[in-house]
Amino acid sequence: MKKRILCALLCLTMTAGMMTACGGGGDSAEGNADAGSDEKTEAPADYDPVDFSGSEVFGVSPSGEAAGSIKDVQLTDEEKEEIRKGNYTAAFCYHQLDNQVNISKYEATCAVLEDLNIEVLSTTDAQSDADKLVNDLETTLALKPDVLFSMPYDPDVTAATYQKFVDAGTKIVFMENIPTGFTEEQYITMTNSDSYGNGKYAADILAREIGYSGKVAMVYYDADFFTTNERDRAFRETMAESYPDIEIVGEYGFTSIDVVGASADGMFAEHTDLKGVYASWDIPAEDVMASAQAVGLNDLVITTVDLGDNSATLIASDGMIKGVGCPKAVETGEIEGLAAACGLLGKDVPKYLVSASQAVARDNVLEAYQVCFNIDTPDMVKEAYDAAE
Repeated sequence: MKKRILCALLCLTMTAGMMTACGGGGDSAEGNADAGSDEKTEAPADYDPVDFSGSEVFGVSPSGEAAGSIKDVQLTDEEKEEIRKGNYTAAFCYHQLDNQVNISKYEATCAVLEDLNIEVLSTTDAQSDADKLVNDLETTLALKPDVLFSMPYDPDVTAATYQKFVDAGTKIVFMENIPTGFTEEQYITMTNSDSYGNGKYAADILAREIGYSGKVAMVYYDADFFTTNERDRAFRETMAESYPDIEIVGEYGFTSIDVVGASADGMFAEHTDLKGVYASWDIPAEDVMASAQAVGLNDLVITTVDLGDNSATLIASDGMIKGVGCPKAVETGEIEGLAAACGLLGKDVPKYLVSASQAVARDNVLEAYQVCFNIDTPDMVKEAYDAAE
């Protein structure tokens, strides 16, 4: 019940004057757990089976450098005590807090901050609106936090406001993106899940589900946004390099999810023989599914990135969405909290830190949900899985 209440509360923008309690957490087993697979991972001799281990990192930073990991931001007992005595403060300006990935990540970061006696002054949710994010940032700036956690939803629109935090001496942990014009000395680090790995797993699962041959299409986020750009790049490159008998016959970009349905309608009218579609994340993937069902393409295979409750239920029920590459949200959140502490201590931190991504299909969806979010798999997902047996 606590999780459900928190989920509802986080979907609202908290006023900057509110004091946000950061509780919950505890030690996460997520980093050591594998979401296992069954016999469906077997592939023809020419192809490798889908890797469900969730152990390998494939991506690089925006500048092409190798990514760091949670191992690079560990603190000694002495360093933890030093942070606790500092009475530091923090604030969150999220771009979106209405999905399980970000909720679990936020909670994990809060647990780290609570352990280190770092007080959270405010948490805001811009609801995927860049102008609202700027307003949230301006309000939060007045609180003078020692560290800010935020995702530049639009790197151009938000850059000037983030610069005000730099000028005020606030240290910043960026999530998933860097504001336009920023250089590495202006922030502690950028954190992410392995975006390239997420797109690669979406390609691997799609290839397996359509039998390693046929025509597919992409419905992708057509904006300068590193995280989705990397997912999409990975999908394209994996298909070209690993699956020569699969052809991407169309790429349909969108900048607002409101137009995905119409774009998908046009895609299916243009290509009547598609076997599969990739979408940049799970919400537009659901719109693609609705369009496919409307024209009777009930055998279409869809893969995407992120594991929401809807997509998890569809995967479990052997529905049209067959699999995703999912961020390990808890580990990413822990990385963010530890990186902030390292920055406050003046320690060197890699400028790009990631957690490994997790391939999820019906093979492992029940276990993978727990691995990625460190909470019990919802009953509706379990029930959908059992009903499809």
